[in-house]
Amino acid sequence: MCDCEQIQRLTGLWYSAEYSTFSISDEADNYTLTVAGYSGDAGNAMAAAGSVWITSNGLPFSTPDSDNDVWSGNCADNEGSGWWFGECSVSHVNKDTNAIWQEDPNGIWNVQASRMLVKLN
Repeated sequence: MCDCEQIQRLTGLWYSAEYSTFSISDEADNYTLTVAGYSGDAGNAMAAAGSVWITSNGLPFSTPDSDNDVWSGNCADNEGSGWWFGECSVSHVNKDTNAIWQEDPNGIWNVQASRMLVKLN
């Protein structure tokens, strides 16, 4: 098993984003995500290059009733799901519909299914 996110595009094909470093902090730190060392064929959407506005790396988990994102609104409430949102992020696969995985502004992938696999140390 890997520390990875696997996504299934609308074509039915599966892709993966594996990280050599993958950790989620405890409740006191709002389950902050740390990822590094990307490999795979899905694109590095969870640690997308650029700014805190689009990455999930280093951010706390937000839910509709616990707004921990950097946007002035509540991304989790706006997007209808919990995730590690910057300013509503480029990767949010927990949505009921219109889930996306996006490495860059030109590479939006619509997602029909996803799974997160985490190895226990």
